[in-house]
Amino acid sequence: MTRRLDGVDLWLVDSLVVPVSLHDVDGRFVHMNAAAERASGYSNAQMVGRHITDLLLPEGRDIVESQFRRAVERGEPTDFETVFADAGGQFRGVRAQHLPLREGETIVGVLTLAFDVRRPPTERFQLKPDPRLTPRQREILELIASGLSTTEVARELTLSPDTVRNHLRNASNELRAHTRVEAIATAQRLGLLAAPVLRPQRPQASPR
Repeated sequence: MTRRLDGVDLWLVDSLVVPVSLHDVDGRFVHMNAAAERASGYSNAQMVGRHITDLLLPEGRDIVESQFRRAVERGEPTDFETVFADAGGQFRGVRAQHLPLREGETIVGVLTLAFDVRRPPTERFQLKPDPRLTPRQREILELIASGLSTTEVARELTLSPDTVRNHLRNASNELRAHTRVEAIATAQRLGLLAAPVLRPQRPQASPR
């Protein structure tokens, strides 16, 4: 019999070869496919009702929880790395994706896909928190993303151009970006900046 959760058909979950788990909006396991059972060493029955962070290292729980809340509250897919402990007590690296599931306009659950992340035995996982931008950094990146130059941003915010450049440099360092374009793209991907609005194309100049 096909199982369902709030209108979400689960037949596809069970047919995937990738480890996949389904969670309710509070982060509890609702279902896990056979590939996820094999990868984790836990059965579906053992995991149902447990929280998504239960198998994680303590230092990684806040990161995963924030990624999960982003999928539930903003409806944004997320992609990140973390570490979990399998049923044998071994720490395993995993690249996870949270995909929000909708019924109409309502998010009713989150589908989590897991991919193996291999590290040399001597290499430790570095669980870095999400980048954080100050309100001023976000404001300046938004203005740069809208097409303003450094000088125009400085004039708009009544700052010196050097101050604007310092904010941009610090924001790029926080985002681990090498250029302004990369910083803007990274901030938009992480939900720190609004996605660019799709605008009409400018009419091409008629040939003379």
